Amino acid sequence: HHEEHGQEKAVVSTQSTGIIANRNRTFTLKLLTSKGGRYLVNVYFNGSHIPNSPFKVRVCNPEAIWAEGPGLMDSFVGELGDFQVFTRDAGHGTLSVRVNGPKDKFRVDMWKGADRTVNCRYNPEVAGKYTINIKWEDEHVKGSPFSILVRKRPENGDS
Repeated sequence: HHEEHGQEKAVVSTQSTGIIANRNRTFTLKLLTSKGGRYLVNVYFNGSHIPNSPFKVRVCNPEAIWAEGPGLMDSFVGELGDFQVFTRDAGHGTLSVRVNGPKDKFRVDMWKGADRTVNCRYNPEVAGKYTINIKWEDEHVKGSPFSILVRKRPENGDS
């Protein structure tokens, strides 16, 4: 099993979690690897490659992604919801961030940070409950969906 990063190749150990014989004379092989990335998977039968082997496979790991920041906690109307998503060990994939609130969906600004970090910002303009869905390759990351409450800031003199 080889992982490709440009010209660099490294042998990465994988563990078979089982070969399943399907009813249509095909097999399903489930592999567990410690790191996301691009792999070449060699499949042999009786000591020889099967047709089309080795196979190019992209592995992503949504469990290796996490998010943190004040934008994932309860806040007040008008406070920018800033948070970061850390994707360094996730392998190749697509990040999606959706914020739903009293006004349904609205814009989330996202920009790349250092070391495969993604900075996110939204602006809650209405008080109410908000749900923040953070997905990698359409799978929720750790802690997602996040539920927060945005309240009106108390006026001076209010208790």
